[in-house]
Amino acid sequence: MSSRLNLTFFAALAIQMLMIGATAAPLADGLNPMGDYEKMDKSLRNSLSSSSEEEIIPVIFQLNSEVTAEDLETLESFGASILGEAPLVDGGLLEASIRDIRIISNWERVEYLELDRILDFFYLPSEWGGDPITEPGILMHETTHVVKATDTWDRVIISPSGDIEYDSDLAFSEWDGDGTAIVDLDTGVDAGHPDFDYLEPWTGDKVIYSAKWDGIWTETRNSDTSSGHGTHVGGTIAGNGDASAGRRAGVAKGAQMVALGTGDGASIFAAEQGLEWTYSHSMPSQNQYHIRVVSNSWGTDGDYDPNGVIAQMTDMLTYDNGVAVIFAASNSGGNGGECSGGLKTNVYANTPSAISVAALTHDGTAVTSFSSRGCMNQQHTWPDVGAPGRDIWATAPRGTAIDASTKLQGDLYYMAISGTSMATPHVGGMAGLIIDIAPSLGVADYHRDDHDFGNSLVGGEGTAAYGQYENWNEENFTRVHELELILELTANYEGMANSCEDGNDDDACSDIPEQCYISETGQCHDWRVGHGLTNVDAAVALARTLQLMRDQDGNGIVDHPEYTVWDAWEIYEAMLDEQTIELDTDRVKHSWKGDW
Repeated sequence: MSSRLNLTFFAALAIQMLMIGATAAPLADGLNPMGDYEKMDKSLRNSLSSSSEEEIIPVIFQLNSEVTAEDLETLESFGASILGEAPLVDGGLLEASIRDIRIISNWERVEYLELDRILDFFYLPSEWGGDPITEPGILMHETTHVVKATDTWDRVIISPSGDIEYDSDLAFSEWDGDGTAIVDLDTGVDAGHPDFDYLEPWTGDKVIYSAKWDGIWTETRNSDTSSGHGTHVGGTIAGNGDASAGRRAGVAKGAQMVALGTGDGASIFAAEQGLEWTYSHSMPSQNQYHIRVVSNSWGTDGDYDPNGVIAQMTDMLTYDNGVAVIFAASNSGGNGGECSGGLKTNVYANTPSAISVAALTHDGTAVTSFSSRGCMNQQHTWPDVGAPGRDIWATAPRGTAIDASTKLQGDLYYMAISGTSMATPHVGGMAGLIIDIAPSLGVADYHRDDHDFGNSLVGGEGTAAYGQYENWNEENFTRVHELELILELTANYEGMANSCEDGNDDDACSDIPEQCYISETGQCHDWRVGHGLTNVDAAVALARTLQLMRDQDGNGIVDHPEYTVWDAWEIYEAMLDEQTIELDTDRVKHSWKGDW
């Protein structure tokens, strides 16, 4: 049984669908009266086969070129009501009867149709069961130190030339992400929390913009009024820790954040609209706030669908704008061998350009029982990296479903919950911090040419997952963001070879081979335990090495774009060293002086 919390109970709060009927347009000769199933995603096909012909359903449509006014009129003549636009994928949202959807699918202008449905958010109630400060064996309950973000914040970096580099002209460095904005695309954020420093649109010190989707993006201080999930996620990404005197700061504690709330009944279309907003505001020529990361702790189980709007937006953000797109792997556990019965990983995390995150235990030494593993013979379903996801303390929302369940934890401003939803914002914060100190990071000249060595749900029996593309090796289909490659190269794989948390009935981890699969990175990248614990400090060192190689004059202009992560890795391995440099650090301050 899946342990993730299904938010279908929010569905009643979603925007009520219009129920306007229409007379179906006649079918042209030779067209299939049952519809063109090749243009539909699996969920829509299932809906058409199991529901009444008169039932009204919401469908995301894509045309084969830009949507025109005449196109919208044609769709309406087929009986559809247009509910929203998605110009970046040449589509939008409509609703129509199943009978009319069949007709629409036969229209030559239609490229793809997918059922719009409620998404899952991957979190679980806390299982801490004790005082987090005095719990035996736990020295610190914040996980920023587990991923070594705390080491990074005050790291002095020595360049390949031997010069000592600081982040600013202060007496000490602060590599804390200040200068990069991270999009928290989720249920929203209670930006009134003291850790978020929200003032008004585009002027806050922390949350620079907060909005909720209600057909359009509407600015609001609290965009997380029902779930609370996004507020917790946002604190892990970039909360400044003001309500705890800095003790519970997020991974990128100095970064700016954009909070986009997809609404109470978050649907695929609302999420797509958030990705469209991110794309429009992260274009290289129009990116005033340096938006380079979007963190997504939502999705639904299934396999990679290259035609879906989320996969297409993920590719566009990565390849066009150099944005790191992070997705949770899902909380469905599994044993790696159930692909024929339904793949238990987040369909959107399986997109090659996305960075998929598994949940590790609180101390980062084992894979949690609930974290999805993927299918053992399909590498594109394996999580890419891992981060702590068990009992994660972060900002607490007010008056929400999560807040109501955590009142007994004894903290007004923070709470602990678990899930791949909680692991993912760790990596979102890392991405903001790393790209801030290495802004030249983009798409790696690296393909997952070892992606699948067995059967694939996408390509068919005995084929590679991307085998449907004849030119996959020359195009972007399996290329990854340089950030993903850096995180994989610098992750800690020691101690992970035989480490799985107890509690997964499907997978007792009793049959792990002594030697795991070695990927192109040279690291263990196994379906079950190969996603190592991300190490922010090491990743920053490698990323900064690459940045200095590309920008040798230090003027912010990339003079040598020919250098790759692999070139920097050679230098990194040859010169990696740690030195202790004494500095004056009496500048610690506590800035919050208000009430919540």
